[in-house]
Amino acid sequence: MAKVIHVAALGGPEHLSIADVDVRQPRAGEVRFKVEAFALNRADILYITGEHYTELKLPSRVGSEAAGVVDAVGEGVTRFKVGDKVSSVPFYSQESDWHGVQGEYAIVPDQFLAPWPEGFSATEACSVWMQYLTAYYALLRVGKLSAGKSAIITAAASSAGVGAIQTAKAIGATVIATTRSASKIEFLKKVGADHVIVTRSGEDFAPMIRELTGGKGVDVVFDPISGDFLKDYMGGLNWGAKVIIYGMLEGLDINIPILPSIRSNASVHPYSMFNHTISPDELSEGIDFVMKNIRDGKFRPEIDRVFPFAETIAAYQHMQGNSQCGKIVVAVTPAANSN
Repeated sequence: MAKVIHVAALGGPEHLSIADVDVRQPRAGEVRFKVEAFALNRADILYITGEHYTELKLPSRVGSEAAGVVDAVGEGVTRFKVGDKVSSVPFYSQESDWHGVQGEYAIVPDQFLAPWPEGFSATEACSVWMQYLTAYYALLRVGKLSAGKSAIITAAASSAGVGAIQTAKAIGATVIATTRSASKIEFLKKVGADHVIVTRSGEDFAPMIRELTGGKGVDVVFDPISGDFLKDYMGGLNWGAKVIIYGMLEGLDINIPILPSIRSNASVHPYSMFNHTISPDELSEGIDFVMKNIRDGKFRPEIDRVFPFAETIAAYQHMQGNSQCGKIVVAVTPAANSN
């Protein structure tokens, strides 16, 4: 038996519980690993509330990012062996006994595992893939961001925001980060933002964008807020800019102001990392990009806070408070913070 994070009814984090489940053997193409730490993502909350575009089959396990040590492999698995240190690459599945890595053990398809980065603690290793792959496909594949161009990263103190800042800087782009809290300015500059704008709801900050870009406007927007927030920055876009919407913090509907969109010939792209990682070639390409930047010292997750396993619900409630800077992690074993 193993203890896992479990959801039996749709709702907020209060519907989560710690349950005892049987630990099955991995099937063909699967890897089982003992979890040392797992990371939280906003997609988890969307999943358990029924707002994620992937339908949840109840009851279910929860979560998509964890790091640990392989203790069993299924038939046909050649990339990993018992004793290997691994980190899971996020994916979502309709198979309820596949989905979910939050707990003492996890079983995932071997294509959605990557090596535990050398020199990383478990809390860092479990925090890599969602933030950096989300940024990689959005900024480089969809946004075509490159050296000398500029990007706005909104809600930039989130783990995805930090991953986007570091990704943009790694390729030589200029980064304007936005936040609604002046207390996060120092943090955002520390992780690489060239400029930080503190925004207020309903405030048009396009003039500030143009001032910071020498009148040109930005080339790419990486935005999890959506809703009416687009009206606050659409007047600050460069010709042919790409607005990438990867979240829905202000609701499911996007309010696109037509005139500034036409003036800048901008395009809006609703986006999910999972539309890229379903391709084995794109997944391999993304993993290679991230691992190279980790080896080069350009990527390292920023950990906001580490909770013990028994306080997983409190960890999600902390996420809902929007005060975090970086990744929220749960330690399953006492050694999770050790390199």
